[in-house]
Amino acid sequence: MFLKITALSPQAALPTFARLYGCPEQDFEATTEQLTLAWLVQDEVGETLGALGLRPSPSYGAELVGGAFPTSLQNEAAVILLRAALSTQTQLYAYAETHLLPVAALEAAGLRPFSAYTCMSGPVPISLPEIPKGFRIVALNEVEALEDRLSAQHSYSDRIGHTSATANDVQPNAGGCDDTLSRLAYDALDVPAGICRAWREGKQVSFSTPGVRSDVRHTALRRALLLSVCQAALSAKATQLTLQAWGDTADEQVEDLKLGLHLDKLTPIYVSAL
Repeated sequence: MFLKITALSPQAALPTFARLYGCPEQDFEATTEQLTLAWLVQDEVGETLGALGLRPSPSYGAELVGGAFPTSLQNEAAVILLRAALSTQTQLYAYAETHLLPVAALEAAGLRPFSAYTCMSGPVPISLPEIPKGFRIVALNEVEALEDRLSAQHSYSDRIGHTSATANDVQPNAGGCDDTLSRLAYDALDVPAGICRAWREGKQVSFSTPGVRSDVRHTALRRALLLSVCQAALSAKATQLTLQAWGDTADEQVEDLKLGLHLDKLTPIYVSAL
């Protein structure tokens, strides 16, 4: 069957993106605004089979957003979309999600597995943090300087799966973040060295794994940040933790599992050229 690929503005592709992700259009508008290019694929009678967009990444070219609907033509449609994106941007990454971009389509387009998104859960760990010498960890609500918040947030920038942080992303309690539970680390020169942000709903808390500056990742700062937020969560009477990670190493995943968490979800991240 002949399939037609069309380049269009991300905004024009919004209705298709919303259908792909099963959400109202208004819930996807913010993501659409971050996209630079988009493509739509249709069959010979004009039925839309999927859409794909590019969201710039700090260190990995662009993230692929969208995919193809799970029909009998999904793989073919996904490959056409992927090849259109690769013709414009050679450095890409994508999540291998069967309802959007199946592994078979990613591999047919030349992408290969590189990292993963993970989600773990379990009781909030009770271990006490051991802060490495030369660092201090403070509650995020005590950090008034937006430049410090932004600098700490940039510690994720070389990790795949993370998008570029802006000043809006680090405003107090941005995105529903609980700044009283979240923590920011400073080094001996009072330069931001890492961050761990938390969200709370009743006795349930969710964290993103800590972002730590690349030059201090050999220290135990990552674990200290994570456990510092856990201690704050316990003091707030939280009992259950959901821990999400994008681009963490295998060793970091093992370290988190040793805290008594279990792996609920692992979605491979595929890349093109690096």
